[in-house]
Amino acid sequence: MNSARLPRKISCLAVTGGGTGGHVIPALNILEAARRELGAAIVYIGTPGNLEERLALEKGIPFAGIPTSGFMGKNLRAKLNAAARVLPGVSESLRVLKDVRPDLLVGTGGYVQVPSILAAALMGIPAFLLEPNGVTGWANRLLKPFAAGVVLPYGDRGPTGIPLGGGPRPDRPGRERFQGLLTILVAGGSQGARQINREVPKILKALLEKETLPLKIVHQAGASGERETRELYKNLGIEADVLGFDPSLSARYRSCALTIARAGAMTVAEITYAGTPAFYVPYPLAIGDHQRINAESVHRAGGGWVWSDASLTETSARAKELSAVLREPDRLREAGDRAWDLSPGRPAGEWLLSLLDRGERVKKDGATVSK
Repeated sequence: MNSARLPRKISCLAVTGGGTGGHVIPALNILEAARRELGAAIVYIGTPGNLEERLALEKGIPFAGIPTSGFMGKNLRAKLNAAARVLPGVSESLRVLKDVRPDLLVGTGGYVQVPSILAAALMGIPAFLLEPNGVTGWANRLLKPFAAGVVLPYGDRGPTGIPLGGGPRPDRPGRERFQGLLTILVAGGSQGARQINREVPKILKALLEKETLPLKIVHQAGASGERETRELYKNLGIEADVLGFDPSLSARYRSCALTIARAGAMTVAEITYAGTPAFYVPYPLAIGDHQRINAESVHRAGGGWVWSDASLTETSARAKELSAVLREPDRLREAGDRAWDLSPGRPAGEWLLSLLDRGERVKKDGATVSK
């Protein structure tokens, strides 16, 4: 266990994690909050040439690249190659951390955080891990003994929640969002989702053939699926705003009437934070089936509905379910209200301050941070 004590104030913050938007976006949210609200120097430690480097540089966030590769879902040769990169990654992370001397390191998930968290433990730099899912990821399971603690989405002890950007939390959704022109936002995650890209436009086509509801469709298809998805909508005769990757997607959630999306923890946090009802389509190969667990927790609370990935090919049935929801504004608003109540999302600045407040309590008690 990393026994370093958390600081009450920080002059420099390092964040590591990446690979997908679910890891990258919270990292960016935390770093921007530290710079904006605490006046701290910041650095993002991630994989060079990956999504995190591009987005960090776009936002003017200093970036340090640590070459790594993943383990999960790989063949034996790839796993051996990934293992061989760990020690050089730790060595490079030590160099970066000695150079920037952060008061605190936060890991937001993914294999890229492994060498930096290990290096922080060797240097006595306090490190915290963000675990947004109901099922702990393999990297966080591996790194937990080397961290000062783990932040979960829910709980009654210590800091909790998922750090979100965009300033103060929006109000509960008003009735007007679910009346008149209804915006449907389709999102398969930062990298898109082939099944969603191919089948949801057909479901919307079947819906529009039976309904005269005024709809605006926005679809984030991922960079690799953008062109194909745009062509599909065109061939179906549907007007839609098709995007590759949209880093401002969280703002779009706040104005749409309904979302059709994967159920990664970050996606669920942003959708529920905005008070938006959703049809969740969990990725069936997610580690530990965590996306299904995320989606079903929202469904049980009345904040949305769940479609299996395979069921998207049942075009008529899904269109009928969409129609039943969209024709009832009060039903949409009630689901949005319940989603708003259960969201684990917190403004990133508030989330970060909760870590520092915990550090202050620890110092007063004269003890180290416990798990």
